[in-house]
Amino acid sequence: MIRVALAGCGNVASALIQAIEYVRQGGVIPGVLDLYYKPDEIEVVAAFDIDERKVGKRLSQAIFEKPNVVEKYVDVRSDVIVKRGPTLDGNLGILSKVIVESKQKPDDVVNTLTEERVDVVLNLLPTGANEASEFYAKASLDSRSALINASPSPLVESMGSKFQDMNVPILGDDLISQIGGTALHSGIINFLEKRGVKVIRSYQIDISGTTETLVTLEDWRKDLKKRIKSSYISSQQEGVEVVAGTSDYVEFLGDRRVSYMVIEGEYALGAKVRIDISMKSLDGPNAVSPLIDLIRLAKLLRDRRIGGCPPQICSHYFKGYKGKTSADTRSALLSYVQGLK
Repeated sequence: MIRVALAGCGNVASALIQAIEYVRQGGVIPGVLDLYYKPDEIEVVAAFDIDERKVGKRLSQAIFEKPNVVEKYVDVRSDVIVKRGPTLDGNLGILSKVIVESKQKPDDVVNTLTEERVDVVLNLLPTGANEASEFYAKASLDSRSALINASPSPLVESMGSKFQDMNVPILGDDLISQIGGTALHSGIINFLEKRGVKVIRSYQIDISGTTETLVTLEDWRKDLKKRIKSSYISSQQEGVEVVAGTSDYVEFLGDRRVSYMVIEGEYALGAKVRIDISMKSLDGPNAVSPLIDLIRLAKLLRDRRIGGCPPQICSHYFKGYKGKTSADTRSALLSYVQGLK
């Protein structure tokens, strides 16, 4: 079994836990890698949150509490009690509109990770929770648990060398959804590049009703996401002017995400091409397949005492990874995984 701890019990946690239960009931999750460890071997043994509607409740109940909006797909069986995590980042800002902060004393996270023999800590905190994200990264190191950083906090950049020195894996930063706007956007630019089209400019906006979208209404959080997304997409082809980032929060959309993309370019004789795309997807399930892969990869790396952030993994799954990457990240990933078996 792979023993996992969740830092944050929001929408992504809800979708992931339901997916694990779905697999145990015989369901199949498309797109996951064929690895030594199977998806149904993942077991969430600890969870932390700061919202009083979740803290102290069974995880099977907490993942359906507000402000979560992911719909219920399966009945989840879990007796894990959600513990109070540290807030740390001071004023919650716009999050105070949707989060009811628990008055309970924060848990001794390192002690819980150690007692529960946690293999992998999964950081699912919202954009901008940098101090709390660093706290969980340090707790992972202290407990020798691998860390997956799905948030935009630059943990690989700031702490990757420490994980490397202690032979503990850290995978991040800022998860790429399986079929989110960023993945599709960058994929189309990559396709155009292979066809010899010169992409000149492009933009992407996303609209959703999740908490993660709400927090990006604050300018500093929006700018953070915009920088990461724009940098990742423009890296697919040099000289492209790219603007990408969440545009607005629409509460009634719930977990639904609407992405709009426009790509402009030139080909033979200066002929113009413009591509307009509208994509509608569900935010929570979009993270499931990559996270199931990453949890199992983190466990394999931990078993083999491979520390730090392997570029073959991080360049394929994360927008914020700044190391050297292969032009074909999936081929590089599959080749690396083959070597782990």
